[in-house]
Amino acid sequence: MGGASKKPISNIEKRIKKEAEAQQKKEKKKVSKTGNEVISKNITISDEMIKRVQEEIKKEKIITPYTLATKANITLSVAKRILKDLNEQGTIKEAFRNRRTAIYVAA
Repeated sequence: MGGASKKPISNIEKRIKKEAEAQQKKEKKKVSKTGNEVISKNITISDEMIKRVQEEIKKEKIITPYTLATKANITLSVAKRILKDLNEQGTIKEAFRNRRTAIYVAA
């Protein structure tokens, strides 16, 4: 009654080759559907960025995350986080909040 048969060497080589290719793909930079390079989302908010944002806020009557993101050339998620922090500090005031977005005014 024999035991389990051993896998051929060619199958083992193919498996090792596939694992090596998968490892190389992980090391490559991610590319979005539009072809742009995807940058890591772990962005730290520096004091310089906050000062630049406050300059933009002074110019506007109302501030939305989208307008801030386009003017300060930052991502939308970072703009939302900055506006939320500034609201907690009291620099700006939240005028309206929807489930999608929030509108802020200078305090």
